[in-house]
Amino acid sequence: MLEESKLLDKLSFRQNLDNIRRVMKLIVSLDGSYIPLQMMLVLLSVGLGYGGMLLSAYVLNQIAIDFQFSQIYGRIIFFVILLCLGWSVQNILSRRINIRSEMIADKYQALQQEKLMNLDFSLIDSPRLKEMQERIRMDSNWGAGIFSVFWQMTNVLNGLAEVIGAIVIGVPMFSYFHGKDISRASVVLILLGFCLCICYSVNYKINMKSCYFMFHIPTREEKKSLWNYVWDFANGSWHYRYGNGKDVRIYGGYEVMKHWSYDKLQTKEWKDYTTKRPALCDVGERSIRTVMYVLSLIGAYGIVAMAALNGSMPIGSMILYAGCLTNILHKTVEVVIGCSDVSMTARKQIGILELLELSDEMYKGSLPMEKRSDHEYHIAFRNVSFKYPGSKEYALKNFSLELRVGERLAIVGRNGSGKTTMIKLLCRLYDPEEGEILVNGVDIKKFRHDEYSKLFSVVFQDYVLFALMLAENIAVDKEYDSEKVRRCLLDAGFGERLAKMGEKGIESFLYKDYTDDGIEISGGEAQKLAIARAIYKEAPFVLLDEPTAALDPIAEAEIYHKFDKIAGEKTAIYISHRLSSCRFCDKIAVFDHGELVQAGNHEELLADEGGVYAGLWNAQAKYYEAEG
Repeated sequence: MLEESKLLDKLSFRQNLDNIRRVMKLIVSLDGSYIPLQMMLVLLSVGLGYGGMLLSAYVLNQIAIDFQFSQIYGRIIFFVILLCLGWSVQNILSRRINIRSEMIADKYQALQQEKLMNLDFSLIDSPRLKEMQERIRMDSNWGAGIFSVFWQMTNVLNGLAEVIGAIVIGVPMFSYFHGKDISRASVVLILLGFCLCICYSVNYKINMKSCYFMFHIPTREEKKSLWNYVWDFANGSWHYRYGNGKDVRIYGGYEVMKHWSYDKLQTKEWKDYTTKRPALCDVGERSIRTVMYVLSLIGAYGIVAMAALNGSMPIGSMILYAGCLTNILHKTVEVVIGCSDVSMTARKQIGILELLELSDEMYKGSLPMEKRSDHEYHIAFRNVSFKYPGSKEYALKNFSLELRVGERLAIVGRNGSGKTTMIKLLCRLYDPEEGEILVNGVDIKKFRHDEYSKLFSVVFQDYVLFALMLAENIAVDKEYDSEKVRRCLLDAGFGERLAKMGEKGIESFLYKDYTDDGIEISGGEAQKLAIARAIYKEAPFVLLDEPTAALDPIAEAEIYHKFDKIAGEKTAIYISHRLSSCRFCDKIAVFDHGELVQAGNHEELLADEGGVYAGLWNAQAKYYEAEG
């Protein structure tokens, strides 16, 4: 069971700084101009704010001394025009920054997907990565992802600029203090600071408690009393997928799902958990923030009043300095709170940073793969044993086998006997824990993986078709040979459906993700497309891992025999539960409990009446006879 997210755990100051540094370094690597532009925007925004305050103070001071408007209207117009120009630049800069932040977020997401696509498959399938992805999901549930970093960073920069600007503009105020006013003002500032620190501490605890109630990821036991997990099945998590609702509709599953979802919303426990307690925390946090603002406002005007008691401070300056003092007190607290928010937001990205920094574990070979037009590649498994990550049981044990050029090999056996595992090891999706796999006498680990993978065209049981054009699905490329695509579709038995697809033909989109006229295909048609993809690649080794399971036995046998002709001199490996489809193969390898228990042609294996193959054959023959 996964542990709770560690966002509420206390970190040292150095750890928080390191987390922030790592996140900022990543943002700079995605867009080096974003942070400088954001700082420019903050300085401009704060400057315009204080510019407006200075202009207001100037006008009020002139009113107090009975000025003539004609004497200063030129200056006022000049400053107003200057402020308008500044606001225009601010708007332009803000829009550019918003666009850049969107681009950074897209790149950030793309980096994660690219990392997952290029990681060793053994890592993708490991419990370690599954836990890392669950942590990312849990931590991201606390906010708006990388956008939270932008917002919190902007708040802190803005607060710092406000404080610095207030100090610079407010320094002349001290010239109005006389005698005991300075000591009185100091006492007020100290008391205010003490009260604000207490308020900040209470606010931070309430904020964390509020976040815990609102975004706490429940344990597996707690999920039983919550509402939003059952609907993930029906809707396909965030994106509704109509296929997920078939069983719900056919078996009338709505009532049981309603029990575990909508009905849970009506319970007192759920309302307390998701509404009452978070609402109380929210009210408490807002109240504390209001108290902090009121305290800073009262303190600021109190201090300015001390300086103005002797009557020497103009009314405009009094308002200006009160505003500066309010900003110093209030914005300082906001900066402290903002720094806490930034450190928390940075911690929410650490799971993703750990993913991006994750290193492959499989050995990276450097030998180029010999390109042979005669396809003279000889493969040998030598005493290969393998366990899946996190498993204690061997999926394949002490396995040895040789594949000759142009040979047809059928692999048969019960579910879980190691057939697909052998294919994954051959394609080097995993590395054996013991033994070795050789190509022309060289360990496959020594070859460059990208070149080695070009040896194989594989159709796995869990193949994927994309919501792209039919031709792009076959070529797995945006560039393709149209005639070759059509030929491969015909060879795979998709010709009849292709003829019904009208003018667009191979340029038709699969599914309706991007277009209303996208085509829906059956399970059998999808398997034919997967086979056509394997034909298109023209690799020297062709591997079919039960790709025809959705077809009837006759259709499967026809495709296998047709595929046998297409393969020509290539080496072909077939995995099938239907033994009748593999009778034409030169050799049949029989797996049982992760071991190779028999090998030979159909007649030889059938002659061994006590063997696994004969038992499987006879069991299947009974059903065919009964159907007849």
